[in-house]
Amino acid sequence: MELQSNFEIAHLTEKEENAIKKAETELKNETGKDFVVIAWQEISK
Repeated sequence: MELQSNFEIAHLTEKEENAIKKAETELKNETGKDFVVIAWQEISK
C-alpha cells in the first residue's frame, strides 16, 4: 500500500513569511531555544 501525500510546503506571501519569522523570534526570546515553523497547505485537486 502506497501512502499519498495530500499536502505540500505552503506558498507564502511576504506578509505571511514575515509573521512566521516574527513568531520564531518571539519563541527564541521566550525560551532561549531555536524553533523552525514549517507551513503546509493541502494540495488543490
